[in-house]
Amino acid sequence: MNLVNYLPHFIIFLIVLYIVLRLIRRKLFEIKTKLPYLIKIKADRKFKKLLNKFKRKNKRDPTKNELFRIIISASHITIRRANNRGHWGRQRVRKYLLEKHKVVKKYLMR
Repeated sequence: MNLVNYLPHFIIFLIVLYIVLRLIRRKLFEIKTKLPYLIKIKADRKFKKLLNKFKRKNKRDPTKNELFRIIISASHITIRRANNRGHWGRQRVRKYLLEKHKVVKKYLMR
């Protein structure tokens, strides 16, 4: 009898706990995605160089897919580490460039 009385309270508690944990996780993830100023400058410079190279070669502006590939190349040039930190560093650079140049509204790092 007592357990039945506490069941709705327990379910509400679990839902509130789930929401709080999601908010905390989102805040921690946002902090993790910030890039240092010098890396932003380097990423912008590499992207601009690759974009100009593409425009000279093909005599046109790139499509969204081609722009995405250029940004991936720029991230590989910007961060050259070959370990797990390199992967996440490149993901952060891609997120920064894709959202800055409005190729993708909100990029999910993978």
